[in-house]
Order: sequence, then C-alpha cells, then structure tokens
Amino acid sequence: MTTRSPRSVKPAKPAKAFDLDAVEAEEAGERFEFIFGGRTYSLPHLQDIDRSLLNTADQGDIAAMQEAFRTGLGDDYEEFNSQPMKLRSLEALFKAWTEHSGLKPGESQASTRS
Repeated sequence: MTTRSPRSVKPAKPAKAFDLDAVEAEEAGERFEFIFGGRTYSLPHLQDIDRSLLNTADQGDIAAMQEAFRTGLGDDYEEFNSQPMKLRSLEALFKAWTEHSGLKPGESQASTRS
C-alpha cells in the first residue's frame, strides 16, 4: 500500500469587493418629460430616485406612487398636484414613466441596473 502525500491547498483569493460607490457614481438615466395642463414637467429616471421612497411601499401602491411623484418633481410637485387628474391619467403617466425607466409596473425601484 502506498501512501500519498497530502495535496497542498492553495488559499482562496479574496473576492473583490462590490463597489457600490461606482454604481452611485454612474451617470443618471435619461429624464422623463411629460406635458400636463399646458406645462412641461420633468421626472428623473426612476432608478435615480433615493431609496427613501421605499419607506412608503408598506403603505400601498398609491402611497408609493404619490411619493415617487413628490420626490421626482421636487419643487414642481405642488403645482402638478393642485391640478385635477383622472385616475386613469395618473396610471397612464406612471406606466409611461416606469416603462421609460426600463421597469415593468409593479417592479421594485430597487431592482438592479441593466
């Protein structure tokens, strides 16, 4: 019976750390523009909105959608919100914004970037 010498085990190379700073520094996505009440509004790419928006997710879709518009429109939100709008119009606007941002309606804004 022959004995084999134990194989030397190479230490594993440390995995390269995921660089979240590089993701944060990526160029912002293309803004989404729409016309409402004769005025042009501009919204950021949905994936460029701060994650604090997710805090409203547990309050339901409507609250999350409202917060997305409030956050995205910034100083223009009050003017936008003061105008009457049918729910089907709001839904169509949000759907167009999510599709522009490469998301499907109902998909989390926390999804990974493409």
